[in-house]
Amino acid sequence: MNGSVNITNNSYCVALPPKISSKGIGVPGYLKGHVLQYGLPQLELQMITIFVLTHVCHFILKPFRLPVFVSQLLSGFILGPSILGRHDLVRKFLFPKFNEMGSHAQEISDAMEMFGYTLFLFLIAVKMDMGMLQRVGRKSWAIGVTSLIAPILVATATLTAYSRMHKPAKKDFEELSFISIEQSLTSFPVISCLLSDLKLSNTELGRLALSSSLVSNILGILLVFSTSTTRMAPSRAFRDILLTIIFLLMTVFVLRAAMKWIVRHTPEGRPVKEIYLQGILFLAISSALYSNFAGQTILLGPLLLGLAVPDGPPLGSALVNRLESFFTGILLPVYVTSTVANTDLDVLVLEIKRIPIEAAVIFIVFVAKMVGSILPPLICKMPFNDSLALAAILSCKGVVELGTYRFLHGQEGLADRIYSLAIVSVFISATLTPILVRWLFDSSRKYGGYQTRDVMHLKPDMELPVVTCIHTPDNISSVIGMLGCLSPAAESPIAVNAIHLVKLVGQATPVLISHQQQKRIESKSYSEDMILAFTNYARNNMGAVHVNLFTAISPAKLMHEDVCYIALDKLTSLIILPFHCKWSCVDGELESEDSAVRAMNMAVLQRAPCSAAILVDRGNLGQAATKPHFQVGMFYIGGDDDREALALAKRMARGPGLVLTVVHLCEEEGGRSIRLDEVMEDEVLRDVRENAAGPNVMYKREVVRDGPQSALLIRSMVDEFDLIMVGRRYGMECTQTSGLGDWNEVDELGVLGDLLASADLHTDASLLVVQRQQRH
Repeated sequence: MNGSVNITNNSYCVALPPKISSKGIGVPGYLKGHVLQYGLPQLELQMITIFVLTHVCHFILKPFRLPVFVSQLLSGFILGPSILGRHDLVRKFLFPKFNEMGSHAQEISDAMEMFGYTLFLFLIAVKMDMGMLQRVGRKSWAIGVTSLIAPILVATATLTAYSRMHKPAKKDFEELSFISIEQSLTSFPVISCLLSDLKLSNTELGRLALSSSLVSNILGILLVFSTSTTRMAPSRAFRDILLTIIFLLMTVFVLRAAMKWIVRHTPEGRPVKEIYLQGILFLAISSALYSNFAGQTILLGPLLLGLAVPDGPPLGSALVNRLESFFTGILLPVYVTSTVANTDLDVLVLEIKRIPIEAAVIFIVFVAKMVGSILPPLICKMPFNDSLALAAILSCKGVVELGTYRFLHGQEGLADRIYSLAIVSVFISATLTPILVRWLFDSSRKYGGYQTRDVMHLKPDMELPVVTCIHTPDNISSVIGMLGCLSPAAESPIAVNAIHLVKLVGQATPVLISHQQQKRIESKSYSEDMILAFTNYARNNMGAVHVNLFTAISPAKLMHEDVCYIALDKLTSLIILPFHCKWSCVDGELESEDSAVRAMNMAVLQRAPCSAAILVDRGNLGQAATKPHFQVGMFYIGGDDDREALALAKRMARGPGLVLTVVHLCEEEGGRSIRLDEVMEDEVLRDVRENAAGPNVMYKREVVRDGPQSALLIRSMVDEFDLIMVGRRYGMECTQTSGLGDWNEVDELGVLGDLLASADLHTDASLLVVQRQQRH
């Protein structure tokens, strides 16, 4: 850097390891000889200390639902010179650099921290989907541009007024300018990590924040790069730009082409060869050295190389799986805590007279960024609370800003006072933003049942809109078999919205692809089976089945958001969810279960904007269309869920070749008074009893005195049916199920559903558990 402050690519700058003297530690000789002269023991001791302290802080802050990043920041303040750093054990032995003293061992620790931070940003770049820029709408462009331009203009005006009023020294003015510029920028990695912590990545607000931050971040990097280049000597600027362009062209046209070749020559479902992963890691380290040679920050090379890596499986996900736990989970927390531990809060007290003005400048720029971020969504008629939450997200500061401040401080571009003030501002932002966003934005409230969307209120000749979920190829045949049981016809068609749910691995950006708008999926073939199967199904049922196909790539914990979003957007009446367990078609034994699918099903049942049903396939639904008489049994007790299941069953019974048997489980009649809900149940069942629902409908009335008797009756009848339907009836108690709830293991199926899905029940009958739309 030739002794000058280089702010090229300011969004990603970090502190380079400072030159630290190894003299005058002032600790006992045996400690100095056995620990401080060697880097590995000291690094290990620092890592252990930071790990323990961070997790203690996180345990304390966990009730406030703050990200672990806040705990890492707090650990840095605790270990800093204002608290524990006052003691000789910490100041001179554990972290000697906190007292502007150090050792050769500390240089190794700094280098390892820097290495971890560099690879962390490389992995963030690997996860970034640059194709997202092609999908960015006008709203995202407007928000991204105004959130950058507004604070820069306000910062310029504020600093100009500040310099005229107070006549600050040149160095003080430059320091405040650096901080103002950094406050104006938006960092995509920070926003991505924040949304992941808040579990908002694949909400509508999260997608808007990601796309807007990507636009703002790229524009900010270009702005800072062009500004810093104009300050160089023409010959030096020309050389640096030429070397950077050469590297960029090599990355795009040579390295990316080579990595695409690796993807093409990796068999589907097989891991990438180890030699390729090692080669890419070697290139990432080499690119850092080249960036330094080209006069740029050493982070530019790994960032550009990471963007060139094809995201997702097999290559991007393999790199993330191999490297993320070590660099993000171990070295990055050490980097963050060590950076904050350089903060001397006592300096803020000693120079308290200068702090208010400088803090005011930072606050004014922050307010300008909030205003610049909130105006476009308000103009687009976005709710105020959501707009404010979006502005808070885009204004949040995190690890990237810490790296920038550490770099400038290490290069003596920031005085201790300004550096401490900047770090405190990051801590305040990282702490308050999650609290504010959670208070303002509740992703589940938009799924509230303000409109009735269920099967009961559909007219017989109305189209039945359905959302079906596909996790694995095994789900395709069972779901299509279930759709066939719904008896689609030209007089009563069904609209199928099929979603292939793919776990997000090796990407930072969730993707929701509509195959009606985007026929081709770049570098992704895992939805082709679904597309082919449902397209053929719609073609074979022309006029009776209309199909919309989607692929949702998102974190497993957030998949329910995509399902509920599609259900809300398409105004569907029913969501069909595959059960999380799979049975063998040979002997009916439990073959596998997926806890992530179960968690998603429970989340959908809680938030669904319409009715929902869990489908337990025991291997016979794929042959439903080939059977001359497909037997469907409905065990009816009463309540909203049972009435919804009965409405769906009666719609199914209109199809030829399907026989519906409704088994009404009743209480003993002695000494019982007539209740309003019993009158309602009697009215619902009247057409079934009178055989008016169709010629292939049968009704049976069974009187039971308690749950065990109901269980015996159901077990004796299950082999009569190919498909059994029940209502979920979660939390409802009655005489017919008394005593069964104590043995309930799968809450999402309800009492009867749990009984019928039990592995102890040896039957070929599949199961559909229905829950009517919940009124939130």
